[in-house]
Amino acid sequence: MKAVVRWKKQILCAAVGLALAVLAQALQNGSSRLTSLERPDFEGEEQQILVEGLGEEGIPLEVQISPRQYKPEEARALYQQILEELPGRILGENASLSQVEHDLELIREIPEYGVSLKWESSRPEFVDSYGRVNRQGMGEEKEEVWLRVELTDSHTSETYQLQAWVLPETTTPQENALLQLKERLKEEDYAQRYSPVLKLPEELEGKALAYRSLQEPVFASIAFLGVAAALMLVVKERSDREREIKERKNQLLLDYPELLSKMMIFLGAGMTARNAWEQMTEDYLRLRKLGKREKRWVYEEMYEACGQMKRGIPEGQAYLEFGRRCGLPCYTKFAGFLEQSRKNGAKNLREHLRLEMEEAYEQRKHEAKRLGEEASTKLLLPLFLMLGVVMVMVAVPAMLEFM
Repeated sequence: MKAVVRWKKQILCAAVGLALAVLAQALQNGSSRLTSLERPDFEGEEQQILVEGLGEEGIPLEVQISPRQYKPEEARALYQQILEELPGRILGENASLSQVEHDLELIREIPEYGVSLKWESSRPEFVDSYGRVNRQGMGEEKEEVWLRVELTDSHTSETYQLQAWVLPETTTPQENALLQLKERLKEEDYAQRYSPVLKLPEELEGKALAYRSLQEPVFASIAFLGVAAALMLVVKERSDREREIKERKNQLLLDYPELLSKMMIFLGAGMTARNAWEQMTEDYLRLRKLGKREKRWVYEEMYEACGQMKRGIPEGQAYLEFGRRCGLPCYTKFAGFLEQSRKNGAKNLREHLRLEMEEAYEQRKHEAKRLGEEASTKLLLPLFLMLGVVMVMVAVPAMLEFM
């Protein structure tokens, strides 16, 4: 049953397609009937058609169609229209035909109208038939030039004239003075031809003259250098600040084991944590005053903590502030040990400090190794520069031997 239905649908589709094809062909045959051919406007062309009636079947045929020709009155009307547009088409860079200072654009054809143009100048010494303008040798008055133009559509020709005025070359007083100075310099050059130097004239027609060597202006470059230096100063300050922070961090890491060791010694001698703290600070300040110790950030921060405790700030808070200012986890842990021992007693403090010191020494070894690697990396550039110098010293004599 399904197969029968499918065949019926297929037959119906084929029948509909056949009917549409017959209808479309009939419409095409009806619409393709020709009784005339459209003539092109300006250029001839070939068209292909099918001729019926000469035989049993249609015969293809190529028909050459010439362009439509203007009637004389149509051509003259068109030429008048073109003549009104023509001055604007040929001006070029000039303001108008009454003020000609630059070459004219004398066009040879107007494709949209199918018209050709032929030009002739009444005074080719000023404007030739190609529109080139020559103002050399003119007087102070403008010159009249008549441009004759022949318009043709290859059948009907008409000649018209356009009036143009060529303006003379004008020079400013400054340009005239410069020309006079050039002539004067030529005279001075000839008069001083035996002298090793050319003395420049000091005046021209009563006007004092001064000369200066022609140089590139330096204002912009110097101003740019100033602005660049200002920007680089900001970058340098930021770089110096970052370098100082990095150096401070490295110094604090290196001094941490020493701080733990001294604290353990003073605690072992029976001192309290605060007394040991104050004793280490006093020793540092005394050595600094004698010039035997350089500035160390850890003791500077300890001195600040001593000042806080003397001003009445609680001891535990001063330790915590010390750890915060140092900005490293190890110092925060150390401050926590001191605060814990102050609350719970110093029974286990030395043991905590001993374990922390062992870890700190290991960390110091790693930090010293890292700093050594950085130093070796920084030495690579001088080494390469020295290698380049050595290569030049070896290669140049060898090359000179072959020259």
